[in-house]
Amino acid sequence: MSSKKELSETLGLSCVEKYFLAWLGRYYDVRRLYGNSFVSIGQVSNDFSRGATYENYCHIPRLQDIAEEYGVVRHSYQLCETSEALKKICAQTSDELCLIRVNTRFFLNFKRSSWREDHYVRVDKELNWLNEYPLSEGKFTEEEFGEIYDGAVCVYELSDLTAEPEDKTIEMIRRQSFPPPSINIGRFEDAIGILRMTRKRMEKNLNLPDSAREVLRGEIALLDRLYLFVSLREIKKKKGVRLSAETPEEELGQILEYEKRLWEAVK
Repeated sequence: MSSKKELSETLGLSCVEKYFLAWLGRYYDVRRLYGNSFVSIGQVSNDFSRGATYENYCHIPRLQDIAEEYGVVRHSYQLCETSEALKKICAQTSDELCLIRVNTRFFLNFKRSSWREDHYVRVDKELNWLNEYPLSEGKFTEEEFGEIYDGAVCVYELSDLTAEPEDKTIEMIRRQSFPPPSINIGRFEDAIGILRMTRKRMEKNLNLPDSAREVLRGEIALLDRLYLFVSLREIKKKKGVRLSAETPEEELGQILEYEKRLWEAVK
């Protein structure tokens, strides 16, 4: 079973992606999967201005899908009753990843619930569980399992750990254009979250030249500050504080400049 620390340090966008990276990272250099993670600031700006959301963002392929496409792993997904799910969970091997879909009763003892309607929790054969959000762990009794189980089990297993997915990062950076970014403040946190996570993945990409990775480190520092800004803004908003509807245009311009420098570093 992965630890909470391992899970919190992954560069995943969804709960399943984070469980997957924490698990696979024990057997495989997951940086090899980051070669399709680039999305341009223009694309992000356009998508979130049209109503895209962080939890369902579709312009970045899921890393578990890339790993399966290139044969690194394979998986099975089964809709089944509680008794069958327990059999499947207890039959898992020590090097497999077993996830179960949970219902809203799972969150009754938490102050927060998941962003998505379909939420998954990692479970081992002893019914020890690990949850990505809120970050937590525990152990189910069979009775508790039956109460929170929502009818689906997903199991990943290792396949070809020598497989090397294609890296398209440099090609995608070179193809981008630089329209002035404009993101509605209502979607700003999600948009910055996507840019921040993808740039962190790219900075780990050893196929990029050092000059490009240095640019990315500067951009990530800026995105971290912006993410903190919008997170604090959301807290104030929930407390009823009246806030300006303006986005931080100066910082958006700085992100654009970093993206241009990144393009220069790989052209």
